[in-house]
Amino acid sequence: MPGYPGIPGYPGATGYGWPAMPLAPSNGMGTAGLVVGIISAVVFCLWPVAFVLGVLGVIFGVVGRRRARRGEATNPGQALAGIICGAVGIALSIGMIVIFFFLPDDGGGDSPFTGDDGYSTSFVVPR
Repeated sequence: MPGYPGIPGYPGATGYGWPAMPLAPSNGMGTAGLVVGIISAVVFCLWPVAFVLGVLGVIFGVVGRRRARRGEATNPGQALAGIICGAVGIALSIGMIVIFFFLPDDGGGDSPFTGDDGYSTSFVVPR
């Protein structure tokens, strides 16, 4: 076409037009860390599951941050959010462990099967 510069290697094609679309953010490990970290923070009442998922979220997040730092992946923010959510899930699951195993119960007795249960059906009057 006269008046328009051509593209080398492509006869008849012109050099004007829309620019190429930018690539979408891609950080699979960071995204996996974010998803697993969010799940671990949400299901903290299931403390064994939350602890394992939190550790996985932190690991995936760290791997995603390293890949983003090397230029192999984009969007390091998702990886950082995965690290943070995984750490929150770990902290909440440790909190649940402390509540269930280390805080004293309010029953006051050593065994729940000794003493009065509070629901006695007979009325005994001492003489």
